[in-house]
Amino acid sequence: MAQTSGAPAHSSGRFGGLLQIAVNVLVAAAVWAFSRQGLALMAIGVVVAATLWPLRRQLSADTIWQQATQVIMGVAAAGIIALLPKAVAQLGVAGLYAVWRVVQAQISAEGGAGLLKLLVIQAAAFEAIFLLAAIDRTPRPVLLLLIWAAIYITSYQLLAARQERGAGVLAAAWALVATEASWVFLTWLVSYILPGNYLIVPQPALVLTALGYCLGSIYLAQRQGNLNRARLTEYLLIGLILIWIVIAGTSWRGTL
Repeated sequence: MAQTSGAPAHSSGRFGGLLQIAVNVLVAAAVWAFSRQGLALMAIGVVVAATLWPLRRQLSADTIWQQATQVIMGVAAAGIIALLPKAVAQLGVAGLYAVWRVVQAQISAEGGAGLLKLLVIQAAAFEAIFLLAAIDRTPRPVLLLLIWAAIYITSYQLLAARQERGAGVLAAAWALVATEASWVFLTWLVSYILPGNYLIVPQPALVLTALGYCLGSIYLAQRQGNLNRARLTEYLLIGLILIWIVIAGTSWRGTL
């Protein structure tokens, strides 16, 4: 009897999982369809609705704030799709966004998994904002405000989930560093362009993501009690090497 009664519950759970995957794919498809047609506000509306609708029964200011990171990821994906010139690249971004929606709920805020989640979201935000700077020529103050807000919100959400007492200060510090570095990069914006314009990767997105990895790794090591002089030197050298490779290895021709 126990086996017989357990089977429907198992089937129901499996069906619910498949339904959730289908919904996430449909959301990504709608974002792709609206974004590639230049209907950015419609795409953003889909992202916001898909994020908040499941929580409609307990919707509040706190709930909306807690979902801000997911909205930022969706808006970044919509922006990248709208700005990339090739349909293949746009479809690829939509596919990655669908995968992200499926797996992100299972990613813990603890340890390396939380740092990886944060880096993915911030890399997408950097990509979208610097593409906006390179292609749409958006005014610099607007771009800097977007960078600060995106980095602060996403960093604060992760630190708060880890119950970090100085979450606000740490998030604001990293947002300030990223904004100041962006101000320098925007003075001479360089982008890597794959042949055929299939993919455009602004150099600042790579540099700032690498810098975020190094600073985040130092933070995690310190919190876990594993930070020493050798490890600190290792992370700093990795950061310097990555930045040097990106900057020194840039072909300054054929860039935006």
